[in-house]
Amino acid sequence: MSSTTERSEALSSLLHTCASASNAYVRGCEESIVNRLKDAIKSLGKHIREEPCSIRQFAEENRLSSECLMSLTSVLGECDSTLGATILTFLHLISTEPCTASLLYNLGLMDTLIYILDEQHTASHVQVMEVIARISLHIKFKGHEMFIDGLLQRLISNIISNDASLKPSLSTLVNLSADCLPVQMQLRSLDKSSLLRKSFIKLVSHDDNEVSIISIAAMISTGMSEDFNKLIGNDKNLDQILKLSFSIILSLSGSQVFGYVVDVMVHLLRNKRVQHFLVTSCPKLESFVSRSASLLTSCEEYRLVKLFELLLEMCTIPAIRLMLTTIVFAPVCTSSDGEEELLKHVFYLAKRSVSIDAGASILALKFIASIYEGLLAEPPEAGSTCHLNFQFLTECLKQNELDSKAETTKLASSKKILTALSLLEMLITSDVFCSGVLAEIESSTITDVIEYQLQNNPVAFNWNNKTLTAEQEKPSDCSKVGVEIVLSAMSVIIEATERNESYSTCLSDYLQKTSLLPFIATGLSSSGTDQISLSLKLITKSGSLGYLHTTILCDVLSGLNKKKTMHGGRPSNYQMQPKPAEYDNKENNILLSSPCLSPVSERIVLSSQGNQADVTERLASLQVGGDSHVSDIISVYEQKLRGQKTREAHLDDLVQAKTMALSQADRLIQQYKSRLAQVDSEMHKLRCIVHESERRSEGYRDKMNEMLVDRERMQTELERLLQDSRKLEETQKTLSLVRRELETLTYFNENLKHQHQDLEAEYSSIKEADRKKAVAISEKDTKIAEQKKAIKKSEDQFKKLTTEKNAQEEAFKAEIKKLEKTIGHQEDKLKVIFEAVKK
Repeated sequence: MSSTTERSEALSSLLHTCASASNAYVRGCEESIVNRLKDAIKSLGKHIREEPCSIRQFAEENRLSSECLMSLTSVLGECDSTLGATILTFLHLISTEPCTASLLYNLGLMDTLIYILDEQHTASHVQVMEVIARISLHIKFKGHEMFIDGLLQRLISNIISNDASLKPSLSTLVNLSADCLPVQMQLRSLDKSSLLRKSFIKLVSHDDNEVSIISIAAMISTGMSEDFNKLIGNDKNLDQILKLSFSIILSLSGSQVFGYVVDVMVHLLRNKRVQHFLVTSCPKLESFVSRSASLLTSCEEYRLVKLFELLLEMCTIPAIRLMLTTIVFAPVCTSSDGEEELLKHVFYLAKRSVSIDAGASILALKFIASIYEGLLAEPPEAGSTCHLNFQFLTECLKQNELDSKAETTKLASSKKILTALSLLEMLITSDVFCSGVLAEIESSTITDVIEYQLQNNPVAFNWNNKTLTAEQEKPSDCSKVGVEIVLSAMSVIIEATERNESYSTCLSDYLQKTSLLPFIATGLSSSGTDQISLSLKLITKSGSLGYLHTTILCDVLSGLNKKKTMHGGRPSNYQMQPKPAEYDNKENNILLSSPCLSPVSERIVLSSQGNQADVTERLASLQVGGDSHVSDIISVYEQKLRGQKTREAHLDDLVQAKTMALSQADRLIQQYKSRLAQVDSEMHKLRCIVHESERRSEGYRDKMNEMLVDRERMQTELERLLQDSRKLEETQKTLSLVRRELETLTYFNENLKHQHQDLEAEYSSIKEADRKKAVAISEKDTKIAEQKKAIKKSEDQFKKLTTEKNAQEEAFKAEIKKLEKTIGHQEDKLKVIFEAVKK
């Protein structure tokens, strides 16, 4: 915790420094302030590169990071190219995470980037397009934004011209048009749509593999299905595309390109022809599937999510799912240089927190469900040695991050719990895994999930005596997923009760709770068929056990329908006329949303309460009066009988209402099915009409383009002729001038010839004198060489004499030293003698 706190404090300090430097730049852009801002941005970028997890701290709740990015955005629109390049590099670094990309978009960075593009700063165009590509990868645009039209025009021109920003332009176009019908229609309506198609087809065979795969992704995302189908209609082209996709996936290219190639592979795997080609004519399929599955141990975050998407799409093909079922139980190398079953590593990925895995844990649970379905369908040969551990489901259900402040984390946690419950129900309903699952997972694990939703979901707040705030009154995605969680958890308990009686007490306790009814009613009034079927399943089970609170359920359904009509929606029985139906004892407990049942239930309660009050008053009068009032006794019993009859009549009405609701549900389902078929047919007709209009418009555009080309060609020719005539007049004028100049130049030329002859004569005389001087100089050079030789000989003799002189001097010095020594000895002896004489 201390290291985490230190890193957080260091990041906060860097953010504060960067924000203050940006604010200082806004007030005055001196050179010292610019250098300070550059250093602050570089230090912050260095910290993020060393600590990649710190990018997640750039959330909208963090005011300091928001202030820093806002100031940098404002500086980016006013600074020079050098500082702008530094800021763009930093923004490109932090826009890899969805939270930072969303924050940058909310701070208005897209408008600033579009402004920079419009200002024609060619030096920073590539960097700007790269940042736009990163942001558009995480932000799904609706196609109605103000800058979309101009941005599409610029992207198309960059792609057609094949300039330096080709790759980010292709990536941005893929991100904008993916699953966005308005953008696709806008692209088709542009004049350059035919040129764009031709450019895509050319770029498929580009030298850069990444450009090729992004162009294929662009063909798919922009709705050019006909061109793409023609491209893969040839087995050779399909084989090359598959090999290219395999190589890019296995090489773990950049995260953005990796996502595009996975999207291309997912699109290909949904094609029946491609499925048949892979299974029958692709010898490297098994190797690719095995190596792709083993990448789970080395991928992280975004690549891991995309890889799970690819594996889940592979599981839809039975032959490939059988390969994966065999592969996941084989040992693979882990990051710690050990070996373990691949499925155990998938268990580890499924148990990771949703706040750090970018949704990979949810996809891991779905992948595990697909593997278990494969085991149930056709167990592998090594199935006897497979050690299946279901304890990871308990950890997944207990990893409750629903109290997080981040809305995305809460939603991801809810989806993970829902996926875990779906996997748990699938395992419980299978005869192979049922006993093992019920032995390892406790009932309290499931009940804790239900209790949390009953206490905290806004759907149940009215039953918990809690007041709803303005934000809680709006149906959020978390509350909707929470309803599905409760219904799925109750379905799991029902399935577990049928196989293990220990869950019966838990089931009866929850079915008797009135706080469960709002979730059932919400499921019945929803548009999802799964929620409706789960709600009907709960109603049937509670009705068979006698725990169904019919009156309260009708009131809740009526209230939900009123809320829908108040918010402009349709109630669950909209335009449904109930018809009388026959009574069925097996289905007499099924009830759908019907607002007209609520007044009936109120009449039942009021009449029964009134009859009970009359009976008690008459019995009290009998106790006072004694046995003499026989007529009063008879009237009391008659009144009691009438009350029972009215009660039976109300019950009959209730049964009829239930059967009518059941028939209403059947008619609603049929109506939805017919409406869905009608919508599909209308969509098919619209597609045909759109394609036909596109073909006609392309023909008209080609003709118009040819006419425009001819017109432009003729205009250019006319302008060229006019220019030639003007040039001819100018040349005539210049010709007369040139002739005059020619006459003067000829006169000067004759004079120059005479001068040239005189100079040649002088040159010949000077040349002869130079030759004589050269001869004299050569003679002097020979004399100088002889004198140099003589000087050299004298120098050698002088060196010999000096050496001899030095030797003599050394000998003389040596003799002098010997004499000095002898004189010194004699002096010593004389001193001794003098001393002796003195004594």
